[in-house]
Amino acid sequence: MAGDYDVMLSQMKIHNEKFMAAFTNQDPESIGPLYTCDCKVMPTGQDVIEGREGCVEYFGSVMKAGVAKCVVVVDEVGPSGGDTAYERTHFTMHKSDGSLFISGKYVVIWKKIEGQWMYYIDIMNPNN
Repeated sequence: MAGDYDVMLSQMKIHNEKFMAAFTNQDPESIGPLYTCDCKVMPTGQDVIEGREGCVEYFGSVMKAGVAKCVVVVDEVGPSGGDTAYERTHFTMHKSDGSLFISGKYVVIWKKIEGQWMYYIDIMNPNN
C-alpha cells in the first residue's frame, strides 16, 4: 500500500536524521534507541557488534576517534517483504575542522517493531 510505504520512508528519514544529529551532538547514547534490541552492526574488519549497548559503545568509539559530523545520503530503499526493508546509502564522516575522516557505503536491513521501523542489520564498508 502506498500509505504504508510513505510511513516507512518517513520513519527512515527521521531515524537517519537522528543518527546524524547524534554525531553533531556527540551523543552516542541517542543512537541505541534507533536500533532493534537484537540488532547487528557489521563494520569492515571487525567482529559483529550485537545489541543496542554494543551500538552505543561502537559509535561512541567512532566519535572519540574524532568524528564530529556524519552525513548519510540514501541511494535506494525497498521493501524486503513483510516487516523488513532495505536501504542502500553512502556516507561521509568529518572531523571537527570539517576535513574528511572517512567515506563509504552501507546497507541497512530495517525491521518493523510494534509499528516502528528500526535499524536491524547495519553493514558498512569504507571507500578507502
